[in-house]
Amino acid sequence: MTVTFPRERVGQFVRRSNQHGYRTGQWAQILMTVPSRDHDCWLVAYQDSETDVIPIENHTDQYTFRSEPADWRC
Repeated sequence: MTVTFPRERVGQFVRRSNQHGYRTGQWAQILMTVPSRDHDCWLVAYQDSETDVIPIENHTDQYTFRSEPADWRC
């Protein structure tokens, strides 16, 4: 089961904290919420303009958020 985070997350920066994800630990900016088969996802953009779709998980400890611009190297 997943949880939908408020749309206020759009524009914020997110990074995955878990071990099983594409570009885990790298900051990305949330561009929008997009539907998937059985849950919502975030469309994100990394510093190099590469995009990805990150599932919005029920486990908030898997993500770190920032509202201000992130240091892309951290």
